[in-house]
Parts: sequence; structure tokens; C-alpha cells
Amino acid sequence: MISLTNTAFGQLLRNFPIDSQAGKLTKFEYPMVVISKQTLYLSAGSQIRDKNNMIVMPSMLDEKGSVRYQIDAMGSVHRIWFLTSEEAELARIEQNGNSNKLLEFIKESMPF
Repeated sequence: MISLTNTAFGQLLRNFPIDSQAGKLTKFEYPMVVISKQTLYLSAGSQIRDKNNMIVMPSMLDEKGSVRYQIDAMGSVHRIWFLTSEEAELARIEQNGNSNKLLEFIKESMPF
């Protein structure tokens, strides 16, 4: 029974900070990143997390794709999260401003 519960919780969507933005990471050359055609720089102590929410060291990053990112007070990228396909779909719906479709998608995605 415990293994079934762990599987259900593993499928839940991550909660991102309210001030995080969705975008598409297309280029990474430490400390520079290009997200949604905007050139940004990583802050000191920035974090990059993969689709499994594991920390990725900048020297090991070879992935590109849909991300959520958070900007610090200095205008540098403080955190980057690579999105799963479900999270990327939510971000796309959010960017289009369709809140009704967003709620429907969340209800369909919940395992219980």
C-alpha cells in the first residue's frame, strides 16, 4: 500500500514561486543563458533543477527546453527548473491567459 501512495505523490506537479516566469531555454554558456530570446546571467549561488527536481551543476548542463525561472533583485537568474511535459503544458496555458482551461488541466492531472 505504501508503494502505491509514493507513486501517486511522485506524479504531483511541483509548486513554483509566484514570481517565477515560464520560458524556453535555448542556449547555455556559463554564466550566460538565453531564455525566450532574452540573454540573462546566472547569479552567484544560482540553482538549476532538472525534471526530477534534482540539482544540476552548471558544468553538467546539456539540456534545453521549457523552464520556469526566477530573477533576483539584481536582474540575474537565481533559479531555473526544467519542466516535465505536464508542467510545460500548464505554463503554455498560463501564458495564453486561459484560466478555465488551466483548472480543467489540473483536475485531469491529479491522481486522486
